[in-house]
Amino acid sequence: MNIPNMADRPFGCPPDLVVDLPVPPSVNRTRKVNWAAIPLVNKWKAKADMLLMASGQFRTAKALAISGPYELTIVLNRKLCKIDPDNCLKAAIDYLRRIGLIQDDSPKYAERTLIIWGEAPEGCRVILRPAEVREAA
Repeated sequence: MNIPNMADRPFGCPPDLVVDLPVPPSVNRTRKVNWAAIPLVNKWKAKADMLLMASGQFRTAKALAISGPYELTIVLNRKLCKIDPDNCLKAAIDYLRRIGLIQDDSPKYAERTLIIWGEAPEGCRVILRPAEVREAA
């Protein structure tokens, strides 16, 4: 008799969703009432779209999109990212929402966010995983 390994899908944890993006623009430049920053954000979105399409990550990522609570890890390449690490969060998270990898970035869905320095070939690696649903206090 062939007994399934409980660590394998559909019983095991779903795989992490990993996408490589360019370093997002700093929120310091994009969130002021600064109409000149809009082209900067649009240019970054276009570059991110092209990167995901060219690498084949977009198709894989769409198949793993998370519809409920999630945990997000943003890995920044210290050599390519010259901004404060927290300043790239808004553009990156808004982009994940725009392309449908997360449903929303409200507290209902965003369980945990971690920013670390590490291996990110294009400057910013995003790792998403479904969050364990916690009981409301």
